Amino acid sequence: MVTKRKAMPPERATTDRFPLIEKALKKRTKADLITIVMRLAKKHDEMSRALEAELNVQKPADLLSMDVASAICRATNFDENMLNHNFEVDWQAYEDVKNGFEQLIRLGHLEDVKTLALRLMKDGSYQVECSDEGLMTDDIEDCLKPVIRAVKSSSDTAARKWALEMLLADRVGFICTNELKKMSGQS
Repeated sequence: MVTKRKAMPPERATTDRFPLIEKALKKRTKADLITIVMRLAKKHDEMSRALEAELNVQKPADLLSMDVASAICRATNFDENMLNHNFEVDWQAYEDVKNGFEQLIRLGHLEDVKTLALRLMKDGSYQVECSDEGLMTDDIEDCLKPVIRAVKSSSDTAARKWALEMLLADRVGFICTNELKKMSGQS
């Protein structure tokens, strides 16, 4: 009996795919290209975010708030089966949170930012608590510092109340603690 061997693809192609894609794209009209890009962007969140950044899309506050909430979820997501390990962290999502906070503050939506920051404190401090070394602590603090500065400049009573909420939400007890204690009047 003769056994047929399956042909194995080469380990490495000698042809670069990008010139082929470029050649095919050059044959399309502008309208076709827009349709293709939009179809791909709708299927791939990462591509949508990259296009927004590349095109410097100015989003309204409601969409920006939703994007920050999504970035908080991406940033603080981890596999609970990996407790006390150095699990994968979406570092870009932390950068997206910080940038989103700063944009919302510039747009005058501090109340939305305060709510989102409280969520980041709850979810982020839980992530730190469950990790081996808490490597994301600095990133959480980097996200929260512009919010703390903006809240400090608002009314004292509201700032105190928010700082106390943030301190209570901190499961590890050391994320921006000094700044929040000063703001709450505890130092």
